[in-house]
Amino acid sequence: MSNSVFLISVGLLLCVGELTAETRQQTALSYIELGDKFIHQGDFDRAIGAYNIALQFVPDFAPAFFHRAVAYQRRGDVLKAIADYTNVLDIVPGLTTAWYNRGNLRLNEGDLDGALSDFDKAVASDPRYVMAYNNRGITKIAKGDTDGAMADFTEAIKIDPHHPEAYVNRGLLRLQQGMKTEAERDFARSIAVRPSLKSFIESRMSLISQNPN
Repeated sequence: MSNSVFLISVGLLLCVGELTAETRQQTALSYIELGDKFIHQGDFDRAIGAYNIALQFVPDFAPAFFHRAVAYQRRGDVLKAIADYTNVLDIVPGLTTAWYNRGNLRLNEGDLDGALSDFDKAVASDPRYVMAYNNRGITKIAKGDTDGAMADFTEAIKIDPHHPEAYVNRGLLRLQQGMKTEAERDFARSIAVRPSLKSFIESRMSLISQNPN
């Protein structure tokens, strides 16, 4: 964003208290739209600046927190992204995508209990959220709950029979459990949907065969 735009925004902020609630929200939405354009351009710093201004107009505006969380996430500021998803959920507890996104961040950070709790809430909010089941299955494997993971991958496939990641993950788990025929069937189904997964599956199969335990 150019300096002139920020100067204009500062001038506007000086009279925020004089604006109606509807005007403040519409202005906040315009800054969210501006931030989204910056995200599309890969300019996350300017996007975050736009979302910050939106929040000055409407301090408890969940969309601004959500979009800023996405910008922080894409910029690599994981803790700030988690904090903003938490802000969103404090305002809109039923926003499934926020539970899912925060769960993914927590999983990547090694917070398995936090990730599992978030994915639990995501599927409770939307029982057909395929990726939440898939990623909860991954979390359960990390926690040693292979039965629970198998159930989650199977549920994801039941909801979407053409979901390649769930087939891959269930296939790998089956292979580790000695269910080679069933695993190969899952791999074939995943490759039929997404042929580019073939090399990944082959590399994982090689690793499992070298380290069966």
